[in-house]
Formats: sequence, structure tokens, C-alpha cells
Amino acid sequence: MSAQKSTKPNYAKRLWWIGLSPLILVTLLMLTAFMSGLPNVEALANPKINLATEIISSDGKVLGSYYKENRSDVRFENIPTHMVNALIATEDARFREHSGIDFKGLLRAVLKLGSDGGASTLTQQLAKLQFTKEYENVSIFRRVWQKIREMIIAARIERTYTKDEIIALYLNQVDFLYQAVGVKSAARVYFNTIPDSLNIEQSAMLVGMLQNPSRWNPMRKDTTLVLKRREVVLSQMTKYGFLSEDDYNSYRQKPRGIDFQRVSHDEGPAPYFREVLRSKIEDILGEKDENGQLIRKKADGTAFNLYQDGLKVYTSIDSRMQSHAEWAVEEHLSKELQAAFSKDLSRRKKENYPFYNGIASKDRDRILQQAIDESERHQVLTGKLCPECKRPKSYISIIRRDGKSYFTCAEDKGGCGEEWEQLSDEAIVQVMSTPVKMKVYSHKGYKDTLLSPMDSIKYHKAILHASLMAVEPSTGHVKAWVGGIDFKYFKFDNVYQSRRQVGSTFKPLVYATALRMGKRPSDMVSAARICIGNWCPDNSGGGYGDYSMKCALANSVNTVSARLMNDYGVDNVVHLAKKMGIKTPLPRVPSLSLGVAELPLYEMVGATSTFANNGVYIEPTFILRIEDKNGSVIYESDPIIDQALDPSVAYQMISMMKSVVDGSCGSGTGVRLRGGKAYGGISYPTAGKTGTTQNNTDGWFMGLTPDLVTGVWVGAQDPTVRFASTALGQGANTGLPIYGYFMKKVYADPDIKISKGDFKMPEGFRETQASLNINEGASLEDFDWDSDGGPIQTGPPQETPEGIGDESGKLPTDSIND
Repeated sequence: MSAQKSTKPNYAKRLWWIGLSPLILVTLLMLTAFMSGLPNVEALANPKINLATEIISSDGKVLGSYYKENRSDVRFENIPTHMVNALIATEDARFREHSGIDFKGLLRAVLKLGSDGGASTLTQQLAKLQFTKEYENVSIFRRVWQKIREMIIAARIERTYTKDEIIALYLNQVDFLYQAVGVKSAARVYFNTIPDSLNIEQSAMLVGMLQNPSRWNPMRKDTTLVLKRREVVLSQMTKYGFLSEDDYNSYRQKPRGIDFQRVSHDEGPAPYFREVLRSKIEDILGEKDENGQLIRKKADGTAFNLYQDGLKVYTSIDSRMQSHAEWAVEEHLSKELQAAFSKDLSRRKKENYPFYNGIASKDRDRILQQAIDESERHQVLTGKLCPECKRPKSYISIIRRDGKSYFTCAEDKGGCGEEWEQLSDEAIVQVMSTPVKMKVYSHKGYKDTLLSPMDSIKYHKAILHASLMAVEPSTGHVKAWVGGIDFKYFKFDNVYQSRRQVGSTFKPLVYATALRMGKRPSDMVSAARICIGNWCPDNSGGGYGDYSMKCALANSVNTVSARLMNDYGVDNVVHLAKKMGIKTPLPRVPSLSLGVAELPLYEMVGATSTFANNGVYIEPTFILRIEDKNGSVIYESDPIIDQALDPSVAYQMISMMKSVVDGSCGSGTGVRLRGGKAYGGISYPTAGKTGTTQNNTDGWFMGLTPDLVTGVWVGAQDPTVRFASTALGQGANTGLPIYGYFMKKVYADPDIKISKGDFKMPEGFRETQASLNINEGASLEDFDWDSDGGPIQTGPPQETPEGIGDESGKLPTDSIND
């Protein structure tokens, strides 16, 4: 009889299958995940992410950055040890022991269902960052799937990188909010410092944010949660032996200690400079050779991207001088000049405000309409600008719904989807004329008010603007650049972009032409009225006698400048101006002698610097070099250099321009720089030139020292808005005080090394009395010689020439183009 098969269930085999099923399932899932296109971990060190381009000052400060994502990487050695300790103690205590997956922690999390913390290691958290938004708001199954993929990537990361490299990679990719991606950006945004300067409590606060940057953000109004979270991190550091109990109790009681620096292209130092710089860098990166090939490109042959490739742009700007310059502009405008301007404008006819009384109604209406059309509110109302994302007209479409028309920032064009009603022309006029609550600019800070959009346009037109640029003449390096008063409200740069009449600041180029062709500073010239064709200039404040060349320049006598232009020719003056860096086409007319040319401050400062550099013109330079993210230099500056003037002529011009300030002619349009006002009292050798344009529209001052040449412009944005009187509108009252405030700050700053001595006389310069900055009537016997070869007068002082200016110097007259 044959044996029968047993029908008894094989429980042992079933138990084996039940026991192995999870392992088999996990294995299958991991194989599937492995085959499903995981990120390349080798690319972590050179990730395809957006690295911000940093702008670095000459004294090593970060002025700002260009970015799509405000991120700059930091090396592990620049991360403070206490931050690494805080990270490990809080996020992954066994980080130095495991190989990417903490099986002890994983088992604990499973047994306690996550109630005692998660099981993700630092390496897994780094792996998770590679998926970004791929698994947001997903089901539990998808979350498990993500965890498996993270584990595989974590294991591969551990095989590829050292533990220190993993920490740096992780901290460089965390988003701390407020445009702070990575610990380097976070250190600057929240504490205004650099990573290796973070102290223990700051490091603890940043590590505490990692779990939930929004919940634990130090910028929350209620700081209780934030400080408690920092205390947790400090407690973990104590638990694992990184802090003593005494240190823990000390650090937990410290205040929040935030020094928040909002990241915005509108804020921070030198915003106007940074915007001009952006354009220049893009031009440099896009340069091509004669074959149409990029001159500068990455290893893969593609162009560098300003917003993604982590470039470092080293500039000539000195952050300390920049700070002093920005302060000087605001100090004069807010404390004195704007109030005087507003009082002056209040006397205008109501229908003309803020324009000058003689303006034609059609011109006034045209200017206002142009301002209305350019205003942001009007562009939104007419469908030329999205109110939400600020995208331009090309993104905006018109749709019809419920019998009404709407503008929409069309999503199919890449817009944000915002919709707003299309109004009739009459309704738009009504909106522009109806008062609403708004914030407006003032020199003393933004203020909330109730104005109609139309009135706000007039209000802002009555604001005075200013610009300043300072250059080191021996190198051409731009050390300070103030393009305007507030980049948030007024984007137009008044250093590089704006072109305004330069007035009497152009006269030194006329005098230099005469010196080149044989004239001497001591030569007497007639200031009698002169007509060249139909043009007959006058002198402000009279004074039509005879002057020395030096004293005519010191008092900015119009008729002398016109006579010199007539004697030596417009073409010769234009030729010299080009040699001295004036690139803007100049009008070849006699009135060029009084500065009718409209030029940027950038060109005027560059040209004037030639006098202080022994006649050598060096193109003003603000980009020194550009490096890629690996530190390789991809661009170095190569400025234009030209011997525009003989050194002896340049020195004679400096000597003559010193008389503008030092009162050696008994007066001078810049003597108030030596006076007792807050911006005055500068006793160090200074050459200068004031400038005031027709109808007091623009005020200028050029100040020269051996190490720094500075130009200042002041005026309203619209030339039809201006001072009524020369006493208030002249460059000596508008531009000169800003220069004085600036230089006093520079001289007083112990960290800025700048000469307080005199200009050096060129070697061998002993030829004639006329080439010295001396008083007519003195002889060479009246002088001793100092160690630098400069003259020290011991003879009689010069008398004030008859009819020149105000002998007291309290209100010196400046020339204007009448």
C-alpha cells in the first residue's frame, strides 16, 4: 500500500515566508528605486543649482550679490567647530559612526512609531534635499518610497564624500528663508557676519531652524518659541559633552542677538553702483572675438551666468568711503538744503508748482503727463504692468467675463495669473485724482500720508537729488559711488547714466588749453564784456576789470573764460577734453567755455582727475577682476591710459584751482570749504571748482586732493524744477557742502589711509614764477623751499583785485550760464 502525501499545513515554511516578505519587499523596492533614475551624488560637490555672484569691495566687504537664489557656498574649514558640534548633537548624534543609515535610530523610530524623533541621518537629510518639491504633500506610500530612495542615495554619498564634506554640502543647501540659502547667506542675513565669526548662541539658533525654518525663525514677533528651540540645541550640546553646565546656563540666557539684513537689490550699500555694475558684467561675460566665439566661457563651452555660477566680482569701491559718501549726501539734503528748496518752491504759482513760474502751460502739462504715464500705478491701470509680479505688458492679456473686461497676467505666457479690472479713460483719470493712503519718500525717512496719485507725482518732483563719485587719481579706481538718494523710489543713476549741464566745472579745461598754448597763471587778462557772434555772456555779480588767470578762475569769471575760448579756439578745447576722457560729443560753440555741455558726472570726475595725476588720464575703473566659483580669474581690468597734459601744465592747473578754495585771491567760489560751518573747516591742501548752470538748475563741485578726486552734482530730477535764486542754487551752496561733509569723514576715519599733504611738484619744475601758485607781485626771493620742493611764501601777501567777489567769502559768487 503506497504512502499518501500529508495534507497537514507546513506552518514553518509559511512562517519563513511571512518573516522574509518585508525583507523581500524592501529589497525589491530598493532595486526598483535604484533603477528609477537617482540623482548623481558626484554632482553634489558641483551642483546644478543657483550660486549667487558676490560683489566684493576693495577692503574685503561684500557689497551685495546677484542671484536667482541667494546662495554662496562655504568650505568646511570656515564653519565654526561649535556649529558642527551643535548640528551633530541636535540632528545626528551618531553621525561619525554610521555609514549613512542609523539602524539603531531606525529601529527606535519603528518601535516607538516616531514619537521619540525621526531616524533620518544628516546624510539622508542631504539626500532629501536633492528631491526638492518632488514629494511635497504626498501619500504615506509615496513617503515610504522617498525614504527608500533617500537611504540608497545616503549610502552612495557616504562612499563618495568624507564626513566633513557631507556637513559642508548639507549646510550649503539648507533654505533658511528670507533669501538666505546656505549657512553663509544665513550668517549675513540674520547676524550680519560671516560663518567663521558666528558665536555659539548664533550657531545654536541657526541649527535650531533646520527642523522647521518657518516655525523656528528668529524674525517671528513672538520670540518665545525661537529661544526655547535654541535652548534645546544648547541642551543637546551639553548632553553630548560639547558644552559644560555652566556654559549652557550662560548661553541660554543670552538675548536673541539678531542683526537682520534684508536681502534686496534695492537695499544695502551702493545700490546705484551695483545696478550699473550688473550691466557692465553682463557685457563682459557676453564679449565675443572676431570669429563670434565667446571670449570667456565655462569648461563645457557655455557662457557664464551672472545669477547662477557663483562668480566673485572684485571692485575698487571702498566700503568705508561709500558709507561716508552716502551719509554726506543725506546729511546736507535732509538737514538744510531740501527745507530751503521746499520754501523756495512754495512761492511758485499754485498752477505751476513745482515748476518755475515762467514755464509755458503746454510744457508743464507735457511733463506731468509723461510722469503720469511712467508711474507704476498708471501702468497697472492701463495694463502695462502686473500689480502682483511686476511683469511687463508682453505677459498681459485682456479677457471678458460677466460683461466686463479684465487684464490678466496670462499663465500661458509665463505670468502669475493675477487679474484686475480694465477701466475706462475717465475712470483712470478719477483714480489718479482721488486721494488715497500711501507712503512717500522724504529725506528724513519714508512717511505715510493721504495724497492723490497726481499730487504724489508733483510731490516727488519737488525732491532734490544728488550724486557723488570719488576716484583715486593715481590708479583711476572709483572709491565711492552715490548715484542717487534712494534706489527704491528713484532708480535712475546720476553718476553714469544722467547727463546734465556741467557749468563752470568745465572751465578748467578751457584754462588748461590756454596754458598748453603758452599762457601763464600770472598773466593778466581782460574781463571786459565780449560778444562772439550773437553770444554776449555776462559776469555774475559784475567784475569787468583785469584779472590774473589764476584769480579769474578762482572767481569763475565768465567773460575771461569766453575770451580764452575765443583766443585759443573751440577745436583745441574739444581736443583736450577728448584726451582727458570726455567721450560724450561736445557742442562746438563758444558757450562751451561756460559749460553748456551735458555730461555725466563719471566723465567729469575722470577728466578732472587728470590734473591731480600729473596730466595722465586714467579711465575711471570700478571692476578690478572677476573670478569663477573655483577662484580662477576670468577677467582683469585694463583701463585706458593717456598722457593728456604735460605734468607742468597739470601742476599749474592744480595751483590755480587751489586758489578757488584757499582764498589766495582775496576771494574764491569755494572758500566756504575753509569756513566755520559743519561741512567746513578743512585746512588740508585742496583744489576745487564750483559750477552752477543756467537758471540755477544744477549745482556742482569738484574737489581735488593728492589721493582723491571727488565730484558732486545736486539738482531736481526735472530741469524745470529749480531754485529761484543763485544764492541758494549755486554749486557753492549745493554741491560743495556735500564734498565737505564727505572729506571730513574720510580724514577722520583712522582706517582710511589718505594724504593730508600738498600736491607734489613735478621734478625739475623751477622754470618761471608763473608756474608757481604764488601771488603776483612776489618774486622768487620771497620764497623758501620745503622738503618736497614746494614754495613757502615769506614775502608780501597779494591784495584783492578790484571788483572781485565778496572779500569776506561768506557768499562768494559763482558763474552761471546766462
